[in-house]
Amino acid sequence: MLFGRDKSQDGKTVLILDIENGSVGAALLRFSQDKAPEFLGSWREHLPVRATRDAESLADSTQKIIKDLMPAISLEATLLRQGFEGHKGGVSTIAAFLSPPWGKPNLETGKPDFVPHLQDVLKHETSPYFEVPINFYTSAGAAAQGLRVLSPYEDKYLICIVTHETTELLLIYNGQVAGHASLPHGLNLPLRTLKTHSGMSDAEARSLLRLGSYAGQALPAITSATEHYADEFKSAARELFDAYVPEQVWVVSPAGEYFAHALSHPSLNELFPQGGAVRALKPRHLEQHLPAQAGLPGSANKDLFLILEALYLRYTQ
Repeated sequence: MLFGRDKSQDGKTVLILDIENGSVGAALLRFSQDKAPEFLGSWREHLPVRATRDAESLADSTQKIIKDLMPAISLEATLLRQGFEGHKGGVSTIAAFLSPPWGKPNLETGKPDFVPHLQDVLKHETSPYFEVPINFYTSAGAAAQGLRVLSPYEDKYLICIVTHETTELLLIYNGQVAGHASLPHGLNLPLRTLKTHSGMSDAEARSLLRLGSYAGQALPAITSATEHYADEFKSAARELFDAYVPEQVWVVSPAGEYFAHALSHPSLNELFPQGGAVRALKPRHLEQHLPAQAGLPGSANKDLFLILEALYLRYTQ
């Protein structure tokens, strides 16, 4: 207590929703004026890796996960409000971060483009539990802000954001987004290949991709997926690089090491005639800016996208 004021009442609790194209993440985050944001709880549910892509099924499955997650999030928020975790208070706002196809930057208008249907779904599924404002952002914006925080003196590089079904490319020049492109392949490209040619389950394929150790039947499958991804990347990046060719590439993905390796494929040498470095962004790179994330239970402290979104809110709101 300081001058009769209970400082535990400072700040606000925000619900982050990360709506990707193959998973849904969520976190309860406590913001206070005198310390870094604190994660109070987090969730991540993945959609099954299907053999083919279907926009309607993706939308329906995403809505189902959102619907299924809300009771658990609401219960946790209620317990926090009732004081089981130091009387943190109730949720005051919802911050929804959308990846393609739900949300992406529009450099011509200077404002993000969002899919109205998904915005309506989020409002519909959250309103029975939280009667609070919901604000919409892009995952690309969170990634760009995170790299600005991490490397404030670097002003020319490429950000490669790999989610399940898409990859977004952000060309940074003088610290600002100078170009944006996308390709319709992401995490599910190697996951589908491993499942189809190696007979793996979703969990086995995800584990193998995360560990980066390939042998036996997995080796030719992963090699094939890597070559295909490199070819698709070359097509998308060639036009983007008309402005200038970056010499530094940051990969933002749960499987960052795999995709950093894919972008080092010899077939891409012609894109980078001056050479350069490809690095995978990892949660540990951001620990000094968000130390409270280390206290998350289980593997939640490794959720790169939730950490980037927390940093975005910390430095822009």
